Amino acid sequence: MLMLYDWKMELYWRLPIFLQEAALSAYARRLDRLCYSDGYEGWRHEFASWKNWSRPRAEAWQEEQLQLVIELAATRVPYYRHLWRNLDWRSVRGVKDLHLLPILDKQSLRQNEKAFIREGLKPESLWLEKTSGSTGTSLKIYWSPATLPRWSALKDATIRNSVGVGNDQPRAMMGGRPVVPGNTQSPPYWRYNRRWKQLYLSSYHVSPATAKCYAEAIQAYGCEWITGYGSAIAALAESALADGVANTQLRTAIVSGDTLFPAMRSSIETFFQCRCFDHYGQAEGVAMAMECARGKMHVIPWVGVWEILRDDGSACAPGEVGEIVATGLMNDAMPLIRYRLDDYAAWAQDQSCPCGNHQPIITNLEGRVDDYLITLDGRRIGRLSTAMKRSPTIHSAQIVQDKPGHAYLLVQPGTGYHVSDAAAIRADILERIGNFDLETIEVDTIPRTRQGKATLVVRLQDRPEMTPAYRSLLS
Repeated sequence: MLMLYDWKMELYWRLPIFLQEAALSAYARRLDRLCYSDGYEGWRHEFASWKNWSRPRAEAWQEEQLQLVIELAATRVPYYRHLWRNLDWRSVRGVKDLHLLPILDKQSLRQNEKAFIREGLKPESLWLEKTSGSTGTSLKIYWSPATLPRWSALKDATIRNSVGVGNDQPRAMMGGRPVVPGNTQSPPYWRYNRRWKQLYLSSYHVSPATAKCYAEAIQAYGCEWITGYGSAIAALAESALADGVANTQLRTAIVSGDTLFPAMRSSIETFFQCRCFDHYGQAEGVAMAMECARGKMHVIPWVGVWEILRDDGSACAPGEVGEIVATGLMNDAMPLIRYRLDDYAAWAQDQSCPCGNHQPIITNLEGRVDDYLITLDGRRIGRLSTAMKRSPTIHSAQIVQDKPGHAYLLVQPGTGYHVSDAAAIRADILERIGNFDLETIEVDTIPRTRQGKATLVVRLQDRPEMTPAYRSLLS
């Protein structure tokens, strides 16, 4: 059984809080050396100016970069060289020709991760990024260290700086990391990274009973903005509003990682008294979009080429929702070409925007739609996807809740699976959320929504249409 980072987490939990926070700051220093080293500032200024490019200029740049990526993949990446051996890949001279190449799904990547690494690069010399496994399937993505400053600069210039905040301003974060033990019964439900002036709030301990101390911590640490999973930040805002906690004013909120519904946005903006901006991206780094001040979601073309496709692989018309398939332009160590993201969107019918950004606009972004898990003490737990990184031998998994405090962990075995691998994931989940009755069941396939989406957490009370699909599995 392969379990990731167990010994590190064991060591972390054994440390007193001040040493846990010291460890977070030490890790931040390491990331600073990797991501904000020589070249970062130059790239950040360049990406800030690129934001004003006309669409034809950006499209021409994409076409040029795409040809380089296609040639690199065909000649120096084992997976593509084998898959495309009978294809005329040289005919792919632009975005309009991408349909000549096969679509890549996550399971193919998952089963052949090392074959996607460019020849001449050793995996141990690369930066390893693990996906959150939002649909219950985790992946390993390798990046060249030389690319990290450019990637970091792009994200900062086109996401944070574009809405008036930056790394030098204190911030709160609500992500998927279990920064405090799941059975924690009293504050602090957070840890502070002094290096980044970042207050990392646990996403797994939010309830009306704890919301006030969360809000007080955000104020005490001087946080000026908040970022993280929209569902987690909304849960905090909704819990605070329900308990009558005084509003906590921030400069902005930037959310990502799951679908931001209008009610969630309203709760965040009401409690934090600021604009909430939606951001779309993924660890694979092949497609990115950012909401502008006028509420339009603009594609960031320097990350990758977008396709929005029907089930038959044809391109969707404007306004028609289809599956996002993307080709990354940034990662030359592990290029992903025509990569199926399992998310859906549509090209906006009106592509004009008074904000001044000329890049394409998407609408109806759908993806990562997870229900909350409800604990007996009233906490709403969202985005448990990071637990799926615990064992790569599991094909996919899903949590199905039938009543508060109880749920089933459905596990679809993959290559090399052992029953202890499911136990590792179960232990990871319980480590995050504390006391909870979680039963493990092995299944042949994981049910999907009517739209064909794989969702990690399903609460049957709120999804009665899915109940029939689970009757035989849970009986």
